[in-house]
Amino acid sequence: MRSSVLFAVLPLLRNFSRYYESRARNRDQNKRESIMNVVERIRQSHDSLTVTEQAAADFILGHLTDALISNSAELSQLSDVSQPTLSRLFRKLGYKNAREFRRDVRRYHQPGAPEVGAPDPASGNFANDLLGRDIESLNRTYNRISDGQIATLAAHILDARTVAILGLRNNYPMALHLREQLIQSRSNVTMLPQPGQSLAEEIVDLGGQDLAILFGVRRRTSTFATIAQELHRQGVPMIMIGDSTLRHTAQSCDAIFLEADVSVHILTSFTAAFSLVALLADAVATRAQTAGHGEVGRFAGLEELEGEGLGDSGFEELGDGQPAERSGEAEARRTESESAAEGRIERINRGFAQLDELERGALRR
Repeated sequence: MRSSVLFAVLPLLRNFSRYYESRARNRDQNKRESIMNVVERIRQSHDSLTVTEQAAADFILGHLTDALISNSAELSQLSDVSQPTLSRLFRKLGYKNAREFRRDVRRYHQPGAPEVGAPDPASGNFANDLLGRDIESLNRTYNRISDGQIATLAAHILDARTVAILGLRNNYPMALHLREQLIQSRSNVTMLPQPGQSLAEEIVDLGGQDLAILFGVRRRTSTFATIAQELHRQGVPMIMIGDSTLRHTAQSCDAIFLEADVSVHILTSFTAAFSLVALLADAVATRAQTAGHGEVGRFAGLEELEGEGLGDSGFEELGDGQPAERSGEAEARRTESESAAEGRIERINRGFAQLDELERGALRR
């Protein structure tokens, strides 16, 4: 009798055990989702979304203020997806409805404020925590690219007539750094726009023989997409470097897209984006050497121009008043290049004077 009762009860006990285990897992999942902010949820779920859901998610990431102040119908119009698609997206992100979604956006983002992440009260070891986040970002970034893709991009960069690089706002340092690296391997690498010039003046002559590299990591100006569309209309090949929110713009312009996975704690870490800059520059330099361009390190013979930029009296004023001793060979090189150096320095000084005048004019306006 007892055995039959026991055999009858055991399946029930197993079912109860599975039930409570399932409830515990759901509680843990709900707890994790409640800790994650809206941006983290989108990034974690992005690859599992449909194409239209990804488009809506990318729009939300780039327009958090619009997502905060718009109702479902308005957000549907702005993101160019249907309201049912938005509803499915909210549910996939772990929200019950649009109201709960907007409430989470409000906790994360204030209109006009930079996008910041939620503090992670993990270990309190800031160096190790940052290193861990950056390593994860680098792994995700490099898992999306291949050696063949980088080799193709290096060939495009070397073969282009002109390489024009655009980086606005927080993207400017990355764009400038790439330009500084590429000019070691090839000529005609420019920044857009040049001081005192408009973007229209800078891009009007670009065409199919040129290449534009656009940086669009995180916050972008409202004109970014317009610039990209105009370059596409002119038939300019493009490389875009940015986070996941740039993917749709890159696709619409037939641009080659390198996605940098940025990590966020209080502020954004751009380690992965700068790493892509180093990767491209190194690939271009390697290809230039292999192809026998003879351009890598092409400024080595001009180092003396930098040293003599202070003028002949520069070192005397810093030292004991006695001219620095030069070997006969160094003296000969100095004499031969003296006129060229003076001419270069004069042109540089004129350029600085023009820039100063432009800045004063801008301040007066």
